[in-house]
Amino acid sequence: MSQQYSPPPKVLLFDIGGVCVVSPFQAIIDYEEQHSIPRGYINYSIRALAPHGAWHRLERGEIANDAAFMLPSIDAEKLYWAMMSTARANDPVMYAALQKLKADGRFHLAALSNTTVFPEGHPFNERAPDDVRDIFDELFVSSAHVGMRKPERPIYDYTLAEIRKRWGQDIQPADVVFSDDIGENLKTAKQVGFRTIRVFLGKTADAVRELERYTGLDLLD
Repeated sequence: MSQQYSPPPKVLLFDIGGVCVVSPFQAIIDYEEQHSIPRGYINYSIRALAPHGAWHRLERGEIANDAAFMLPSIDAEKLYWAMMSTARANDPVMYAALQKLKADGRFHLAALSNTTVFPEGHPFNERAPDDVRDIFDELFVSSAHVGMRKPERPIYDYTLAEIRKRWGQDIQPADVVFSDDIGENLKTAKQVGFRTIRVFLGKTADAVRELERYTGLDLLD
C-alpha cells in the first residue's frame, strides 16, 4: 500500500453511476458505435444544454420519466433504458471495497448521486440482494428526490448539512472525501472544500488504491 494521506477523513462520499456501479456512459459509447454517431457526440449534446436540458431536469425530478419526456430524433428512450440497465450492475472492485469499508465501521459512508425516478411499477424499482444503496443506508442524497443536481453548488451544501445532522456539526468539508467519475462534479466538490478522487472509466482499481491511502485499509483483493 502507498503512503497514507493525513489527516484521515471522517466521511467517504460516493457517486453511484460510474463509481459504485458500472458506468451508464458505457451504454452511450455502445449506442454511438452501433449507430455510427461520432464518439462523444451525445455527451457533448447533453452538457451543452445544461442546466435546463431535459436530462438535467429529469435528474432534478422536474419532469416525469415517461415515454414523452424526450424529443430527440435518435431513439433516446431506448438509449436511456440501456444506460439504466447497464448501471444496475455493481462494479466488482468498488463493491468489494465498499463491503470492507462497511464492515470495518471506522468511516461514515454516504452517497451523492444524480438520479432519475423510474415509473411506478417498473422492475428497476425493485432492489436486488446486493443493491449498492444498502451500503449507504445512513445517507443517500438522490438528485431527483431533493430537486438539485451535480455539479450545481446547492446539492453539495445540502449534502454537507445532512452529513453534519447525522454525524456531528464539527465535521468540516476537508473531513469528506468524495469519489466521482465526472470532472465537473469534482470541481464543485473542491470549491466546497471536499477532498476528491476521480474515478476513470475502466480504472476503478486506481480509485480504490486512493481510498486505501485515505483510510489505511487494504481494500483490494
